[in-house]
Amino acid sequence: MIEIRNLTLRYGDKAVLDRFSLDLPDGGITALSGPSGCGKTTLLRVLAGLAAPEGGTVSGVDPGRTAFLFQEDRLLPWRTAAQHIADVLPRERRGEVPAWLAFAELEGEGDAYPAALSGGMARRLALARCAALGGDLLLLDEPFAGVDEERAGRMLEGLRQLGTPVILTSHQGAVLERCDDLFRLDGPPLRLL
Repeated sequence: MIEIRNLTLRYGDKAVLDRFSLDLPDGGITALSGPSGCGKTTLLRVLAGLAAPEGGTVSGVDPGRTAFLFQEDRLLPWRTAAQHIADVLPRERRGEVPAWLAFAELEGEGDAYPAALSGGMARRLALARCAALGGDLLLLDEPFAGVDEERAGRMLEGLRQLGTPVILTSHQGAVLERCDDLFRLDGPPLRLL
């Protein structure tokens, strides 16, 4: 169980988290859903150790053992699709690159640079890179933005087969329906509905 207790975090005068508490499963695929700007991304950033709360505690997650997918793809224009995957794999696992490209349904695109990929293809590559990096927990911020519903469903099942716990944010109903647990949120400040 990931236990979030009384988290408080402000950006200037804006309270994004105000004594926010929630218990999240530490297995399966968990979705956080809510309007843009309600605080979902900030919560993921706290779980990943990328944002330090002013108060409160988080237990059950080691930020150093998480992999984080940002809303932006953050692909390097001078690296090919295959190189993006290889860059996060230890040398002894570099042979997995074709399998990760297949996970992203990017077979045959290993030599393509980001500029040659569509928005959905770039998103899938970024997700595959994050999943290949691995860790004890995948934190995915809008992982299927720009990805068609059927492909997103297949990739979600691929994530499930990895066996690594996933916490994701999404606005897509078809994605939310396929998750094991769903928390509907509103804010700011972030609150459970």
